[in-house]
Amino acid sequence: MVSVFARFAPRLQQAIVSRLGWSSLRPVQEAAGEALLAGDNAVILAPTAGGKTEAAMFPALSQLVETAPDGVSVLYVAPIKALLNNQADRLGLYTEMIGLRRFVWHGDTPSHARSQFLREPAELLMTTPESLEVMLVSPRVDENRLFADLRIVVIDEVHALAGTDRGAHLMSVLERLARVSKHDLQRVGLSATVGNPEAILSWLRGTSKRSGRVIDPPRQPGRRHILVTHRQNLAQLSQDAATIARGHKSLFFCQSRSMTEAVAEYMKRAGTTVFVHHSAVSREERQLAEERFHHGDDVCIVCTSTLELGIDVGDLDRVLQAEAPDTVSSFLQRMGRTGRRTGQAANTTFFCETTDGVVQAIALVELAKAGWVESVQVEDRCWPVLIHQLLAMSLASDGITAVTAWEHLSHVPDFRGIRQAEFERLISWMLRDDALRIAGG
Repeated sequence: MVSVFARFAPRLQQAIVSRLGWSSLRPVQEAAGEALLAGDNAVILAPTAGGKTEAAMFPALSQLVETAPDGVSVLYVAPIKALLNNQADRLGLYTEMIGLRRFVWHGDTPSHARSQFLREPAELLMTTPESLEVMLVSPRVDENRLFADLRIVVIDEVHALAGTDRGAHLMSVLERLARVSKHDLQRVGLSATVGNPEAILSWLRGTSKRSGRVIDPPRQPGRRHILVTHRQNLAQLSQDAATIARGHKSLFFCQSRSMTEAVAEYMKRAGTTVFVHHSAVSREERQLAEERFHHGDDVCIVCTSTLELGIDVGDLDRVLQAEAPDTVSSFLQRMGRTGRRTGQAANTTFFCETTDGVVQAIALVELAKAGWVESVQVEDRCWPVLIHQLLAMSLASDGITAVTAWEHLSHVPDFRGIRQAEFERLISWMLRDDALRIAGG
């Protein structure tokens, strides 16, 4: 049987060998390549740093080499800007080594760079769901020219979007792009932890007519070092955490921003080099923390879930956790930041102030050992996002008929439980409330 690697475009094969020094693909990359080159939609599951990005991007880029793109042909969507920034260099290398380009568009992208992109679009666009919506609403963006040749959409950390308002928003925006593209958009979701991948695949499919596959090859069991401790107060907890973190590169996850600040202060007093990373910290401070962390070997970032997703924080030694996260998925995501070096075990140390925290930590560990992960519940009556999308489509096209709006919205998985009669009553209410107005006819 011909390997997936041998089916890649020769230019990509040569670049993988000469620029990356790879001699073979991982099992998940072989399996994903088989599905994607066959034209299937897919949900690709693999641990953090397990090669998911390459499993999706190499087949996509191979197709661009074989059939020259016109405008944006591959769309990479991430739930947070930090993940886009983190993947920018990697995907920039992968496109550059085969003579293509990538562009990152989010809220921090300078206006002059956006203007340049709109004049000369890159073949790979990296963005968030919200920034994608902004593009479609902007009068400066000609979506019919930009996305006419859009072929593949890759959604990273898909479990963080499915079943949420942001996921419903993304699916609606993708269906708007599907109407612009001349292709049946191929949809690919990437995740390390999800309990019901078949349901995610069905949700991701939308109006696509393609077949779908879940790519979840057997995983080699690895060593895990897990410790659950109980401490009387936050000061003692932080002091013990500082002792464990000393001389190592560590992430300390906390369940709130206020706790991150308090823990960081206690650890600093104990002599630990500490940075704080959460959504209220300025972009400059977060970037400084990530940069210092990459180049340090005796440093700890105290963070909320902002560093839980697939952001590469480099060669990590320890994961510390105050109390317990809410889900098995979060626990596995966080522990998966460690254990990447040969011979190193993935690890997590729980520091609990309460007995409830101890019980929850033990429960999470036992559920993970049994192979159980939460299922993502996909909604089909997501009213707030439907209203938002109705307004957005009205603004984007200087008005839209109720028939056209319903034709689009009724095909979005997250709205399929809403009946047309209910939609028509919504329109009537929004007209009475002056949220909408009849422009003519």
